[in-house]
Amino acid sequence: MTYSQVQRWLSERMSLDASLMTGAGFESLIAERLTALGCGDEREYVGVLERSEEEAEHLAGSIAVPETWLFRYPMSFDLLVEHLERRLREGATTLRMLSVGCASGEEAYGMAMAALHAGWSAERVTIDAFDRSEAALRRAKIAEYGSFSIRHEVPGWAIEFLRHEGGTISVDDRVRAMVGFRRADVLEPLVLAGGGPYDVVFCRNLLIYLDAGARTRLLGSITESLVEGGLLFVGHAEQIVAVSPRMKRIDSSHAFTLERVALAAANTTATVLKRVPEPVRVPVRLASEGRAAPAAVLRAAATSKMPERAQETTLQSARDLADAGRIRESEEMIRGIIARKGPSAAAFELLGTLRQALNDGAGARALFEQALYLEPARTTSLLQLALIHEGNGEKAKAERLWERVRRAQPAGNDRGAE
Repeated sequence: MTYSQVQRWLSERMSLDASLMTGAGFESLIAERLTALGCGDEREYVGVLERSEEEAEHLAGSIAVPETWLFRYPMSFDLLVEHLERRLREGATTLRMLSVGCASGEEAYGMAMAALHAGWSAERVTIDAFDRSEAALRRAKIAEYGSFSIRHEVPGWAIEFLRHEGGTISVDDRVRAMVGFRRADVLEPLVLAGGGPYDVVFCRNLLIYLDAGARTRLLGSITESLVEGGLLFVGHAEQIVAVSPRMKRIDSSHAFTLERVALAAANTTATVLKRVPEPVRVPVRLASEGRAAPAAVLRAAATSKMPERAQETTLQSARDLADAGRIRESEEMIRGIIARKGPSAAAFELLGTLRQALNDGAGARALFEQALYLEPARTTSLLQLALIHEGNGEKAKAERLWERVRRAQPAGNDRGAE
């Protein structure tokens, strides 16, 4: 069954791309919701969607998964800090930033931490964070996260803004107070115009879910809301579709960033493509397959187009596979890298994260310990190991690890050699 009425409703009301609403995964999802709500057919279910914002959010969130984590794409935060430091040197007195589709809030809080680290005082910074999911915003406001929110490197300078208790990491009150969360549909006219102009906008792994018309409108709204010289941070599969005569790609590895430029400057300096290809899309996977976020799957799909030898040269491709939920493949790739290049703290740390995703606490613990043997001050491994000990009730061991985290160099580099 194609569930065409549901597809039409999602296209018209949520502006979701039609390619996300095809295949066995989508059909299984709708059949599951009909059964759960006791609906006799899809017409009745569409009626539920019309009446219940909660069900509409649930369905949209099952397709366009509102997923994020702390310091996603770490190099983008390096670039952000450099940009914010430069703004201060140039004499800027206020800073406005925006997180579009903020989900559970880790990204917005990371932006706030970056501003403080760059030297901005909290009272001079305004950060708006918009999402249309009330459930996601509730989680964001609580600002408490588990180990799965630490999937990439946590910068050493961010540690002073994180607290721990009961096996969770929470965000310092100074940082929480800098972010204003708001329920809003950024596709609605004038939503972004009301808060700008912005110096920085993060809109990552949202564009890939939208149909072409909605994507164009949102990019236009973001461009208009950015100051000249402002930065737009997007997802791995989105940078090419965000290029326009006024948005120039910044050549910075794994930062996926564009700069708002004047139209005249763009004609000579911007990376402008006459024909912008559509982002690669994959259908929703069946729940029984451990459905991964489509945005993460897209990253892996883009990576899979690379020659096999190129994929094996660094850990970045393994991270992309892990983010896509392809854990076994990622593990095999990492072990292949270790076999060719020798052990590294970065490789052991990523393997430990994968073991956690598979609920192998003992295996994860051993791998994080190996990472710390090679790099004793590696922040992310220290954090993960501390959370493991806290979860096991070993508070004294956990506190010793947190003390090591606090003693780490503020500008510590946990990326290590690959």
